[in-house]
Amino acid sequence: MRLSIIATACLLGLSANAFAADVKSISRLAAGPDNILFVADWKAAEVHAIELPPAQHQPTGTTFNVLDLETLLSQQVGGTKVTVEDMVVRPGTAQVYVAVSYGPEKTPALFLVTSDKKAHRVDLKAAHSTSVVLRDAPTSNEKFWKHTAERSFTVTDMKWRDGELFVAGLSNQDFASTLRRVRYPFDAKQSVTSVEIFHGGHNQFETRAPIRAMSFADLGGKPYLVAAYTCTPLVIIPLDELKDGAHVRGKTVAELGYGNTPADMVSFTRTEQGKTKDFLMLVNYNRVADVIPVAELEAARVRPGIEKQVPYGQITGLELGEAPLAGVMRLDNLDDKSFVVVRRDLQQDELQLVSMGKNLSFRLTDHVSEYSFPDFSYKGKGPAQQYINMLLKDEDLPEFIKASE
Repeated sequence: MRLSIIATACLLGLSANAFAADVKSISRLAAGPDNILFVADWKAAEVHAIELPPAQHQPTGTTFNVLDLETLLSQQVGGTKVTVEDMVVRPGTAQVYVAVSYGPEKTPALFLVTSDKKAHRVDLKAAHSTSVVLRDAPTSNEKFWKHTAERSFTVTDMKWRDGELFVAGLSNQDFASTLRRVRYPFDAKQSVTSVEIFHGGHNQFETRAPIRAMSFADLGGKPYLVAAYTCTPLVIIPLDELKDGAHVRGKTVAELGYGNTPADMVSFTRTEQGKTKDFLMLVNYNRVADVIPVAELEAARVRPGIEKQVPYGQITGLELGEAPLAGVMRLDNLDDKSFVVVRRDLQQDELQLVSMGKNLSFRLTDHVSEYSFPDFSYKGKGPAQQYINMLLKDEDLPEFIKASE
């Protein structure tokens, strides 16, 4: 009977091993339902569903100030240099999971990092798990620019939504840019859709370059995928078009800046002048972060999409805000109040895991300004002292908080 179950599972592309994930690599993470953490393994062309131990709910207000993340994680793997692959928050728990690779073989490791600046390595071989094989995964041994394996783009982003795992990346098909939908608990009903877009900066239709960062938004009463690509077209696609075997053309609604690779995107809400509004935050490797109002996406939904060349340097399609998140490589919602980010502090040259409030989205100690001088008076300066004290509290620096004058 056991051999029969294993054979059936293999035919369906499922793993019969429900006790340990044979994780060969990690490119992306996604928080799933209950105690599940999804791990994308590009070398095996699989997604593993790792069962985490139960965790207590944590109220809003936890802060992260891990200012030397590189050393903290390197110490866990014998002092070897680590490369952060992804970071994700376990919703409602203030638990942050960070995936790294290290050593000449790019060995994967997964850590739970807590707000008390401690790192706990997850024993992947002991964790209960199930796995699914990704259909039509890339098999090429080609490397981009001689050092980045094409297969490492099997999963470029991964998000959980309403019982499904959305997996962006590449396939082995001629139209390589692919969006997979995988239900959990894993079964044989894996949906694979090829995705085409018009890239205004490049003035061409593109079918190979994968989605680099994605999120979701409800537009016109329907759920949409919102996707950002390299160089930075922003595209919307109704979820009901993402069907198995379909080839879809996303609607390009904006060009946000050339010479850039999107790093991460999350949806969030923010209260402005007493009104709560929905946004997407897109962080980028090569330019400032974009604060995208969902209301702007709704307006773009009913307009014609971008279908002609956009000159280099021209940002067009949406009215956006900006956030000072240079150096941020990964971003997630910590709670209703704050983001948590993995970033490279460009002034101190430190890899950090820190939290930031959603309203201002910056760290006060990154800057030296008029406010930084000890003899500066806030008298007559409006709410400045209130905001600065709030930022100092978030950074756990009560000694610098000034009393009301």
